[in-house]
Amino acid sequence: MDELKERGFSVYHPTPKVVCRVFEDNKSCIEIAANHKTRPRTKHLYVCLHHFRHHVVNKTVSIEHVSTKQQIADIFTKPLPRDQFEYLRNQLMNWELNRREG
Repeated sequence: MDELKERGFSVYHPTPKVVCRVFEDNKSCIEIAANHKTRPRTKHLYVCLHHFRHHVVNKTVSIEHVSTKQQIADIFTKPLPRDQFEYLRNQLMNWELNRREG
């Protein structure tokens, strides 16, 4: 849509603007997404990040830091100790923290 507008086309755009919050526990990842400087070790990521970075710059996506202990996505992506798994499961399911299954 933005490209059509830049080329002089009149575009009726009734869709509301959607803002997305992304929670990330890796500060380096947040820095790479927010900063446009290309570094030798991140050069290969540029193509993959271009689309995401566009949304970060336009403020349709905001990246927020979250502690590793609070990162609910970890329950789906890595093996966790039982207590950490149960804590994240309770957060995900919005269960009481002290609930015991029985």
